[in-house]
Amino acid sequence: MGLFRHHHHHTATVEAEAVQDTFETNFLRYLRTFDGSKRAFSEVEVLFNQLYDDEFYESKNDTLITKDQAKQSHTRLFELGSKVTLTHFKHKGVDQIDIKYRLANAESDRVIHQLIATKDRKIIRAENLDQAKHEHEIRREEVRMEECPRREVRREERMMCADPCADPYMMDPYAEPCRRGGLVHDIRRDERRVRRDERMCRRF
Repeated sequence: MGLFRHHHHHTATVEAEAVQDTFETNFLRYLRTFDGSKRAFSEVEVLFNQLYDDEFYESKNDTLITKDQAKQSHTRLFELGSKVTLTHFKHKGVDQIDIKYRLANAESDRVIHQLIATKDRKIIRAENLDQAKHEHEIRREEVRMEECPRREVRREERMMCADPCADPYMMDPYAEPCRRGGLVHDIRRDERRVRRDERMCRRF
């Protein structure tokens, strides 16, 4: 009976260690060390190494942050007594996770949104999603601003290269971009109305 209890205890211990080895457990364990207390990085370095792969890098502000640089950054965060609150955690496929957390200390209070990639239950890549979104919006605005003058230039080029005998309804140098025919169209329309009124008067 005692042997059975020992075997059961051993099995439970192995299962518990297996659970502790999951990425989620290592992630939350390290995240909870940012509880607002000031501490030396040496106190949590083991947890840091359990969470971050040696080949880790983060894309941030057009630069790549290595694991050693991340370690220096986290050292400073612990010196400031930083507090981290997880607000979003969602798997994106097999090895990608969308996370969002609030980081607060004496120097700043901000929300960080990242897409992290994992390998062998460790973080190997990280991308700042807020930065990526901002850069995408800037590129889209630049493209839009570049296209508008080009459209105007193409319209003007068509006008300049147009056949002088071309239909003024289609190519009127006085036409507004939002109107077809413009001034010439209005004049011809008025002339047609005058001729129509004259024909009606002759009938009487």
